[in-house]
Amino acid sequence: MKETGSMKIRLLTFFLILAVIVIGVMGYFIYKSSDENKNEENKVSEVNNEVENIESTTNSLQEKNDSVYNMVNLSEINNVSSDSNNFSNNEIKNLLQKYLDLVGRREGSPLGLLVKLDLCDYSDYNNAQKTSDNYVKTNIKYSEYKEKMLNYVTEEWFDEKFTNGYKEDDGVLYYFDGGASGMEFEVKDITKKDDYSDWSYIAEVYNIHFDASKELENIEFHIADNNGKCVISYCD
Repeated sequence: MKETGSMKIRLLTFFLILAVIVIGVMGYFIYKSSDENKNEENKVSEVNNEVENIESTTNSLQEKNDSVYNMVNLSEINNVSSDSNNFSNNEIKNLLQKYLDLVGRREGSPLGLLVKLDLCDYSDYNNAQKTSDNYVKTNIKYSEYKEKMLNYVTEEWFDEKFTNGYKEDDGVLYYFDGGASGMEFEVKDITKKDDYSDWSYIAEVYNIHFDASKELENIEFHIADNNGKCVISYCD
């Protein structure tokens, strides 16, 4: 009986130890599984964080893009607004008339333009000595002539249209001693060429002939703002 009881105790001990081992093994796998689940959850959480970061970055970039877009649009609006000139039709019309008066005098002779600009008088050069290429030396600085013309035209238009027949030597103005028939004009009216620019105009201009007859012509001209002064930048 004692051996049977001892055997039972040993068996109980064995099964108890086995149960502890089984429980330990199960606990280990449960822990392992739990740990892996946590890792998976952490990975999922990291992925979610990355997605949120990407979405945040995308939204931030979109906001910056919208901001730049709005700035560009605002700049374009401002540019359109700044494209408006502040010169009255009467001021522009008078400018064109003065410009055409200068052109008419120049067509008569290069000296005639200088006289019209009040830089000299015809009598100043009645007996002037000419250079070998038929130019006459003046007592006028070339820069003074240019400065006078820039009251009516842009520098680019001056260089294109009002340097022929004139030259500079050592800062002094020379004019070509030649001439033709002068011209006379009368500006009847001006209108903007279109709705896209405040700087382009069409003018109705009378070309006055020597017999006092008038011929009405349409000419296109452009204006510019030269430090607050209205000047011609183009005229056909």
